[in-house]
Amino acid sequence: GDDYDRDEDHLAMFQELLGKMPKKLATAGKYSKNFFDKKGNLKNIKQLKFWPVEEVLHEKYHFATEDAEEVADFMTPCLDFDPTERATGLECLRSDWLQDDAEERGR
Repeated sequence: GDDYDRDEDHLAMFQELLGKMPKKLATAGKYSKNFFDKKGNLKNIKQLKFWPVEEVLHEKYHFATEDAEEVADFMTPCLDFDPTERATGLECLRSDWLQDDAEERGR
């Protein structure tokens, strides 16, 4: 929103899309104290409107439900808050979704 710091608004959008950021990550960064309280909640933005990737793809971008589910299943691990849990490039290339698509194209 217009009433919040741009960076905090960006953090809020991430959480609305991906779910609440784990407390250990929210409170561990160099600038965490600027944006998060000790409990890992955003300091100034209290009301988040959660809208998962799958629903955004279906409702906003008019993906078919099955396609939205498949794309969200591929994208969500790539966007994990925790870099140690986030999908690697190789894992993404090996995903069922990309492999199925390659097989359909005869590669």
